Amino acid sequence: MCMMINKLFFLLPVACMAMFGTAQTLPSQPIPGQEPTDCMSSMFVIPDCIPEIIQSLVSGEIGTVGHSCCHAFLGLSADCISERFDFTPEFFPPALRDYCSQH
Repeated sequence: MCMMINKLFFLLPVACMAMFGTAQTLPSQPIPGQEPTDCMSSMFVIPDCIPEIIQSLVSGEIGTVGHSCCHAFLGLSADCISERFDFTPEFFPPALRDYCSQH
């Protein structure tokens, strides 16, 4: 139990910094005909997508990510994933990709 609480207190601020650090520079919805300014812009337009991913990271339960969010995650390039998910444990992006590929 103590290990889980320590993990939560470490990962939660890191995840929030990553989320808010990238979310502030994005428009609320992509503008048709313009190139998105962030590789994760498709995930920001889906309500609760980023919180779902953070919750799954913190809880260790990848099955909490919804279908729309999975679809957006699968559309990310490998470069985008390695750049934007560099704060997560190494196993997390591949595990999320596997889960989303099956659902």
